[in-house]
Amino acid sequence: MEELLCNAAMRGDLESLNEIIAKDNYILDNILVGSFKGKNPLHVAISTGQAEFVLKLLEIKPKLAEVVDTELGAALHIASANGDLKIVEALVEEIKPKLAEVVDTKLGTALHIASANGDIKIVEALVELSPEMCMARDRDGNNPLHIAAVKGKVDVLKKLIQTCPCAAQVIVDRGDTILHLCVNYNQLESLKLLLEMIRDHEFAHSKDANGNTILHVAVFGKRAEIVKHVLYSTEINVNAFNEAGWTAMDINFFVQSRHEEEVDPCIQNLLGAAGAKRRTHMLVLTPSPRAKKLMPTLMVVSSLLATMAFQVGVNPPGGVWQEDSEEHLAGKAILAYKYRKSYSCFMCFNTVGFLLSLFLISLLIVSAVPAPRSRWGWILPITSVMTIMTTAFAYTYSVIVVSPKHMAAEIMIILVSVIVWAYLMLSFAGEAAIVHAPKKAKERISRIFRARPRLLPNAVGENVSSV
Repeated sequence: MEELLCNAAMRGDLESLNEIIAKDNYILDNILVGSFKGKNPLHVAISTGQAEFVLKLLEIKPKLAEVVDTELGAALHIASANGDLKIVEALVEEIKPKLAEVVDTKLGTALHIASANGDIKIVEALVELSPEMCMARDRDGNNPLHIAAVKGKVDVLKKLIQTCPCAAQVIVDRGDTILHLCVNYNQLESLKLLLEMIRDHEFAHSKDANGNTILHVAVFGKRAEIVKHVLYSTEINVNAFNEAGWTAMDINFFVQSRHEEEVDPCIQNLLGAAGAKRRTHMLVLTPSPRAKKLMPTLMVVSSLLATMAFQVGVNPPGGVWQEDSEEHLAGKAILAYKYRKSYSCFMCFNTVGFLLSLFLISLLIVSAVPAPRSRWGWILPITSVMTIMTTAFAYTYSVIVVSPKHMAAEIMIILVSVIVWAYLMLSFAGEAAIVHAPKKAKERISRIFRARPRLLPNAVGENVSSV
């Protein structure tokens, strides 16, 4: 009897279906309890495109739509794979409350299958009735947007983004974002659509589990067109470091050293024009994991030392004279009159310690600044350093005020030292701002600080182990 039912399903013979059910009222119930011998007639009818037969079966026993075959999956998956919109709509009506829960043996939904096939009509029907299916994952952690992106189904991807934009932010189990998947599978059009529709600065700068941006991945995969699009259409940090401490230019040299005959020189030219550098040719402000753990302690210690040095500079040991006389003036350091050489040495050492403490504070602040989250992210390093410089100037002025005139030579040495230190700090601030600046701001900052980019070495096969 089971074989007759399957044959009827294959032919779409409704008359035979009615006769079989009349002889055995429980034959369809056997499918639900798993005692049916043979293929599921509903799945057979869907596979052969017998829409009327499918509708009749669902009318008689709606729960057949929920039965999952170990090989073919659920009825909805089979219909989605075949692209039969009429059957899909009929099945959806029967299992609508559980639509997002119905999965096949690979833990994917019907929307995964329709997205992979690029069947926009079925995708529209599914997301209209159950938008939450966009967030469903298969066993690899991919949702339907990931599948559409790696398959290059741009129309489907656009519809899914419009339905559930947050699904594009989901990270797969391997730590990749949907942008990384597009680069890995060389889907430029999918990448363009995502960057155009999801205008999120942080989204474009997202990193995978190894700290690679999409630029790192594109360079490693020798995707010249993707590299060009990323550089020209986003403000991605071209000198961002991955977990290994490599920039995109470092990766390009690494690939070049391994497969010199396969490397497209276009990528190196694109990176060079965008201001990309190797780690060995730039100011490295990214601390190691061990240094990150020590940063809070270093900040406390350096701040304490700077505070002590500033306090001593403003209020020197021994205090200051309280009244004017023929030998001294009020407000001048007593120690400078009694022990001139000792006072000179003390103020020099104190000034050096103070300036070094301020430099360490500046270095810690700038090192803690992440990749720019906006076009104005580069201002933070500059303002931090400028604030610290004004503190140094205040210290210098206080030293000048409390020191007597007969120590003009010593004070001049301290003043010159502070000016030189300030110049170095300005250079440091400019370089730090360039490192942290978005692409469009780099040229402007370079003009301000007159920082000319260093030329890259011509040694294509240079060993990157020193990176």
